[in-house]
Amino acid sequence: MRILKSRVAIGLLLAVFYLTLLPFVLHGFGMISIGLSHDAPAQSYLFADGQSVGNAAMILHIFAGTVLVTLVPLQLFRALRQRFNWFHRALGAVLIALALITGLAGMTYIPLRGTIGGPVMTAGFFLYGLCLFTSALMLARMALCNDRAGHWAWGLRLFWLALGSWLYRVHYTLWYLLTGGLGSEPDFSGPFDLIQNFAFYVPYLLAVQIWIARKRLGHQGVLVTVP
Repeated sequence: MRILKSRVAIGLLLAVFYLTLLPFVLHGFGMISIGLSHDAPAQSYLFADGQSVGNAAMILHIFAGTVLVTLVPLQLFRALRQRFNWFHRALGAVLIALALITGLAGMTYIPLRGTIGGPVMTAGFFLYGLCLFTSALMLARMALCNDRAGHWAWGLRLFWLALGSWLYRVHYTLWYLLTGGLGSEPDFSGPFDLIQNFAFYVPYLLAVQIWIARKRLGHQGVLVTVP
């Protein structure tokens, strides 16, 4: 009964997630369409004339990031991991590749073009890309070394980092619904905007790290008490 309730809860969470994700996915592919058009700079500040490398990096970043967010929740299905381990491994490899592309493309674009929000946003977003890229590399390393504990820990970190771009928009949506956009400016210079440059991933990473530490301490405690 407990397993059934758990599966139902996960199913409901995923259903809600994908419903909220739909506008994000549509926006992502809409931006890709703009980026591939002949007048992309006229339609979005993300693209500029004569910046082929930066424009290509942004298109790659948006594409890989959108697909990454869409696929990563599938790793929550325990049944898939247990019954179809090959699928879990194949999906994991795809997610790692997407995370590497997303992070590297973002870190390529930022030094070339910067961000609309200035130095604070540039620092926050670059650090996010670095965290995403590093987590993907470490997860791949743990998998190759068959380090189950390390694989679990880095998998959790990558999972929440992969949701970062979606969480960023969820934060803004909830904030505007609750406050009407208090502390947010069109050029992302408001107090809320400055906090948001880090709030969409740093608190989640801290929470994950606390969870990992508690689980490890609990596991060590069990080993100590077993005769």
